[in-house]
Amino acid sequence: SEDQDTMINAIVHLANKDFPSLVDDFIDLEILPRDTSRGTVVPLMDKALSPYIAGGGAKKFEERVRASYGIDADADLGKAVGGFQAMTQDALTVLNDVPFSIPPYFALLGRAFVTLEGIALQGDPDYAIIQAAYPFVSRKLLSSDRPAARRALQE
Repeated sequence: SEDQDTMINAIVHLANKDFPSLVDDFIDLEILPRDTSRGTVVPLMDKALSPYIAGGGAKKFEERVRASYGIDADADLGKAVGGFQAMTQDALTVLNDVPFSIPPYFALLGRAFVTLEGIALQGDPDYAIIQAAYPFVSRKLLSSDRPAARRALQE
């Protein structure tokens, strides 16, 4: 289906940190509106998703986010100044300036994805689900004769 092709493209774009193309994927999946301000969304995606792509689950994600905002690993977030304010401002920008919606089918897929990642992290604390999904996506693209899949393979 078209949504399946777009989701596969989104995994490729996410793994490659191609956030401008990921914005297009999110628009096609109706998560973001057509008039999305790329200048606002792309840097926020980079900041929010780059730490996740590296793997390691929530604990590693938190460490990377703290580092990206300059917050000491041992600091109490409620008392950390500067970095926490910047992080809060980014979150407020997303909530106030980026009108997004999560379609029900995407929420269910996301929940399944997070559950699988949680199981994998029990065995390997550094597990990176986006990187682990990449070979599956590549095989899917190689076996497809659909034009959208061929375009994703070229990326």
